[in-house]
Parts: sequence; structure tokens; C-alpha cells
Amino acid sequence: MLKESINHFLASYRNGSSDFSVFESIFFRLIQTMPNPPLEITWFYSAVTYHTSKSVGFSNTIVAKDLFQLLISCSCSCNRVKKIALLAPLLYMLYDTVCEFSRSGVCLSNEIRDLVEKVCDYICICLGDRENGNEVDEGIVCFEELVGVWMVDRVGKCAKFKESLGVFFPIVSVEVEKTRRGIRDLAGIVLCEVFLLNLSLKFNSMRFVNEEFQKDARNWAIHTLKQFQNIEFLDLLLRILLEKRLVVTALLSSEDAVVLQKVLYDALILVDHSFPSSGRWFQLPESYFRNLTLLWSLVVDNAVQFAREICDQDRLTAYVNAFSESQLPTELLKWISIRAGTEENLSNPKLMTPKTLIRWLFVLEDQGLWVFDHDRLKFHAKAAICNSSEGKCMGDEEMDDSLDKTFPSAYFCTVKSPTDGDRKRKDRVKDTDIRGTPVKIVKHNVHESPNREKFLPFSDEDMEVMG
Repeated sequence: MLKESINHFLASYRNGSSDFSVFESIFFRLIQTMPNPPLEITWFYSAVTYHTSKSVGFSNTIVAKDLFQLLISCSCSCNRVKKIALLAPLLYMLYDTVCEFSRSGVCLSNEIRDLVEKVCDYICICLGDRENGNEVDEGIVCFEELVGVWMVDRVGKCAKFKESLGVFFPIVSVEVEKTRRGIRDLAGIVLCEVFLLNLSLKFNSMRFVNEEFQKDARNWAIHTLKQFQNIEFLDLLLRILLEKRLVVTALLSSEDAVVLQKVLYDALILVDHSFPSSGRWFQLPESYFRNLTLLWSLVVDNAVQFAREICDQDRLTAYVNAFSESQLPTELLKWISIRAGTEENLSNPKLMTPKTLIRWLFVLEDQGLWVFDHDRLKFHAKAAICNSSEGKCMGDEEMDDSLDKTFPSAYFCTVKSPTDGDRKRKDRVKDTDIRGTPVKIVKHNVHESPNREKFLPFSDEDMEVMG
């Protein structure tokens, strides 16, 4: 029924019709008869209502407010994850409206800014509700077709789904193409979009970004990260921060974009108050923990490079110290050592940087231990090593000398960006799927191996150099 209704609606719209009352009536009654209406039914009904409102000439602000209230009213009996996932079309519309203001050079209305704040507050309320329903993940039926319904006025009839997806999820379009089509994943996308949009609008509202504002923005980001303790959200946010440029920086001046990066890196890295310092990390399944820790390590490396580029030595030192003092790298090494059968030889250096960790992981992979589950994660890791010639942090240079005796620099820099074909041949799991990933365990008797010193993560000599 849903797919047939979608086809009829698209045909009617493209034929110039603006009367969709039949669809609205049928699906409104359908939703009223369901104690927990599927996301797909609610999306189609709200999409039809959305296009009707636009066709009669209501302003984007009014349409957005009405859509927000409609999605809330249709999800009263849903669990918190579905409530959040349902908001994806609203975030698409809000970002599009903000971009229109930006392109026209007109100051963003307070109504839109306030609405984004209200959406964020509503999500926090949803996340605090742990009593409403089962949160078992569900796939989304007709996902491609439903995106087409929302985008029918923006994307041509023959447009590829990839193009529609990039417009529908503009803030996270770099990574969302590879995301699974589950409700939990969709909720993670919504959390990431509302977090980045809300944060960027705080900059947009200021004529001059001073130290006090930076402190307030950082505190807001830290507070929100603590409330958004969602694994799919954090996984996506970390992956986005591995890219060269954030989409939302297009809304800001170049100076404000730099400050935004500072705020994000500070909130995610500084151990005293960051989400990674939360005990929840250590309660995650192994595949979650390992991949998130690897992602976080790569983001810290990006942050160190960023601090070096803007000549901020204090921030650079703070990031290196936060990484060195964090329990995450130590726990990751412990996990790897146990899998490799060398746990009794694990020794933790007094100072560890992201690059030293990443380089040792490649050494271990060469010995047969599967560390990087996905080609793209491995690509980012090798890119971090290849960029290390621009400068080194405390502890990097000595460790590089030790590694270069074993593996020349060319060894780390022979990777190309993975293509779709490569993924199909090489990846056993989806590129962004951090759940249930298999672990390849190859046992080595390193004590009898002539390459024992090459295999152990940190030898006594390395500890003396770094400590």
C-alpha cells in the first residue's frame, strides 16, 4: 500500500497537482488506528502535509514549525530512538532555510534560530526518557522512495538516489552515503545534524566572537555531548571530523570556522570533561570500543595537526597530553595484546601520541593481527602517517626512528583511497558499521620469533626514549 501510494503521489505532483487531500485523509486515519505507527507511514503522511503547506504559500518558518509539531504529535507512543529519527526531514528543511538566508545576505530570523534550539531541547527530553518502549533496531522500508517524496520539489525525476541523499542529509552527506538504513542509524544522523547546526548558529548570531563566547560555546558543546551519549551519533561525528572541511562552516566566516573547529576538538578530546572519558566507553562490545577508539585517535591526530597549523602551541600540548593521559589507548593496546597472545609483555609508555599508536598498529597488522576492520578507516590512518613529515609532536620523532628501522616510510604511504569496487572485494562488513564486526585473530609465539622486538607494541628501550 505504501509503495503504491508513493508512486501515485509522485505522479500527481509531477503532473502539476497541488491537491493531496486524499493522501492526507487516508494516512491520517491510518495513523490514528495504530498504537505505534511505523516511521515510514508517519514520514509519508507528514511529507504530503509538508508539500501541501508549501503549495499554498506559507513561509518556510511557518511550515517548519508546523512540521515539527506534526512529527511530535504522530510519535507520542514511539520509543525515544524513533522519535528522534522521525525528525530527519525537519533538519533537512531547517538547514535549507538557513542556507537561503545566508545566500541572500539577510540576517537569520530569531524564529528559525529558536526553533533549532527547541528541536535540540526536545531531543534531550527524548533521550532522558528511558521508559517508553522497546529500542530494538528496525530497518526502514521504502527508504529511497520516501526520500524521493520529501525531495520531489528539489531533485529531478531522473536524479540518482545518491544525489537526493546528499541534499536530504546535507550536514553529514560525506559519511551518510555509507550508513546503514536502520532507525538507530537515522537517529544518529539527526543527533549529529542538530548538534552541528545548533553550534554553528551560535556563531552566526554573533558579530564578534570573543573569548567569553568561545568558552560558552565550548561549555554548550560539552554539555550536549554528555546528553547525546549515543554510539551512532559519536561514530558519525568522529568520522565527519576526519574530513578536511565541515559542511556547516559554509555558514561562517573563515575566522569563525577556525574557532568552531577549536570548540569541537576541545569538547571531544580534553579528557577532564569529554565524552570519551565516560565510563560507558569501557562497557561497549569489543567491536564498538575498538573502532570508536581508533576513530578518536585519528581525530586527536587531526586536532594536533590543526593546532600546529594555526600555531597554537598551548592547544597542541593540551591535545597530546589529553591523549597520553586517556585510558582509551591503553585499553586498546591491552585488547590488542590479549588477542595477539602477548598480554604479559604489555608495557605502557609514559607518553603516547596518536601517531606512535597508529604506527604500531600497522606493525601489528603486518604481523597478522586484524586491527582495522574497514578500508576507509585504514586509509585515514595511513594518511595520518604520511602527513607526519610536516612536523612532529613530543615522542613522535624517537618512535619514528625506531619504526623506520623496521618499516621504511614508503610502507605506510602506499595506500590509495578505497573505491566502491575495492570495498565490495575487500570489506567483509559495511564501511561504517561498527557493530558485530568479526575479529581476525592470528596467534604468534612472539617469544620465539626473530622479530619479537618488532612485534611488541612498546619495548623497554622505547619506554626509556619516550619517558
